[in-house]
Amino acid sequence: MERLEYLMNYIIKELVQEKEEVRVSYEVIDSTVTFQIRVAKGEMGKIIGKNGLTANAIRGVMQAAGVKDKLNVNVEFLD
Repeated sequence: MERLEYLMNYIIKELVQEKEEVRVSYEVIDSTVTFQIRVAKGEMGKIIGKNGLTANAIRGVMQAAGVKDKLNVNVEFLD
């Protein structure tokens, strides 16, 4: 689980200007992990990307990383 949290933090912090404002939390229910992502005001657009392409890429990477631990990974982007 720490490996997934580290990966998520790394990806998000590389996309934003205000790295100290990044908040990543998660909850585990059975074999499903749901990450909640919060960033500084005005930076959510960088995370979501044009037509949601960046957000979908982040979800894909996290789902692939979760396969090793047999986890289903969901990512929510919150304001």
